[in-house]
Amino acid sequence: MPDLADKRVIDFGCGRGGMVQRAMEAGARSALGIDFNPNYIAFARDKVARRWDGAASFACADIRDTPVEMADIVVSCNTMEHVMPLRETLRSVTAACRPGGEMFIGFSPLWHSPFGHHGLIAPRRPWAHLPRDNRAFLDRLHDDAGNTPDTIAQMGFNGATPADFRAALAGLPIEVISARRNVAGSPLKTALMKAMLLPAAIPALEKFVTVGLYWHLRRRTPKISA
Repeated sequence: MPDLADKRVIDFGCGRGGMVQRAMEAGARSALGIDFNPNYIAFARDKVARRWDGAASFACADIRDTPVEMADIVVSCNTMEHVMPLRETLRSVTAACRPGGEMFIGFSPLWHSPFGHHGLIAPRRPWAHLPRDNRAFLDRLHDDAGNTPDTIAQMGFNGATPADFRAALAGLPIEVISARRNVAGSPLKTALMKAMLLPAAIPALEKFVTVGLYWHLRRRTPKISA
């Protein structure tokens, strides 16, 4: 966690409000959570917002269509792998951060990584969801009428690769402070995931071994002409 004391924070893809709660407990001046799942937002408003008398708030909205007061810190956890209009959304996330402010964006697992299906099917073996243009995943899912999805987008996955995410960042008014991959909660697991990245030097293999991306970004301050 960055230093959030007396900062305004926005959490994009806030879910049930856990990060907003952490921000307020860390001394944030205010925190806004944005998510378009109405059940998550209703829970967050009931369990989190009312504890801070208006300083913590939640919006059930698409960040691309939502005017917000710019924040000192923008965070997003495990959301970007589900975002369909990737570049437009990243542009809006950047616009929600004040010039000179910072963004902390981490997300995992990416679709093409060993278990990128997020556990929606039995893991069995790594990359088992990818064969037959993702039909190995889609054919295991059935609705009440026995129908299967046509695309992974219908299940909330954008299928973006590390190269796609880099391309989505290109041209935005940001400075990349750090861009890490395959970070885990323990040193041993992190070491194992870093070792898995060795084949990433071969461009065609990068998407299959990149489990997660973790960005620390800063929005550039516009230059003032003399």
